[in-house]
Amino acid sequence: MTLLTRQLTAGEVFFRPPTGVYWVDVSIHHNSCRFDLPAAEGVFTFTAEVDVTWRVVDPEKAVKDQPATGEQVYRPYLERQLRRLSCEYQVEHFAVAEREINDHLDKPIALDCGISLLSCLVKLSPETSTYTHLQEATFDHRKAQRREAEHGARMQTAYLQSSENESQHGLNLQTSHQSYELTKLTQQRSLELEQQRMSFYAEAIHRGDLSALTYRLASNRSDVNDVIGLMMQQKQVDFDAAHAMLKALLNQNLVNKRDVQDILAYASAAIADQVNPASVGAGSVAPPKPELVVSPMAALVQNAEVLDRSDDNDDDD
Repeated sequence: MTLLTRQLTAGEVFFRPPTGVYWVDVSIHHNSCRFDLPAAEGVFTFTAEVDVTWRVVDPEKAVKDQPATGEQVYRPYLERQLRRLSCEYQVEHFAVAEREINDHLDKPIALDCGISLLSCLVKLSPETSTYTHLQEATFDHRKAQRREAEHGARMQTAYLQSSENESQHGLNLQTSHQSYELTKLTQQRSLELEQQRMSFYAEAIHRGDLSALTYRLASNRSDVNDVIGLMMQQKQVDFDAAHAMLKALLNQNLVNKRDVQDILAYASAAIADQVNPASVGAGSVAPPKPELVVSPMAALVQNAEVLDRSDDNDDDD
């Protein structure tokens, strides 16, 4: 067997003619084939579409073995290798299986009959029914993920809203408490000032210090009615005390008509001195209305006359 790399000369053909001549195609060939490969589950299969590039690298061995076609050599080898590799992957992982199988077959492989497998590109996919099932499962999984994400977003929004409401509630409580404390302090302060003013007025009336009372009322005109009421109450208390004393003396027969007249005259003079405008002096407040002074005196005179008539009736008896 001699590999001819040139054309035979006439002498070679005449003196040493070859017993036989074989023409071997050593160019690169491209072919495609299809395989059904098992998956790891056993009940599912992959469909593998393979693009193969091969050539004859040993013409002498190719002539000796005399293969009919190159497919008879590389197809059994590829099917055996692909089935061995595909059994390691589950059907839903067909993309990973395709990548790793191509990585395993990315170098030239020497085969029988002087043939070399230069390259092999595998396209792996599940069968049609399995692929439809995987699509539906993937869609369902994505829907579940989307629902979970929406639920998480709603829960996060609810949590943030709850935190915001709690903060707002705490702020409202704090504001209400501060407003309550401020109102309480304001009312307490107002009450203290009112008590101080009334204490001042009562003490001034008790001391008879009308000049200080006039000065204070000049800057607080709204207190005039309260001061007049306080003066009327003070005078009424004095009148009630005098009336009770006279009544007690008459009930015990400790005084007679003459004594009552003297006491009445003395009490009337004392009350008149207390409410006489002349005692106020220049620059004081305006004199009180006549009815505020006359009413206690009229009541005192009327009660005295009643007591006098009762004494006369006792004398007649």
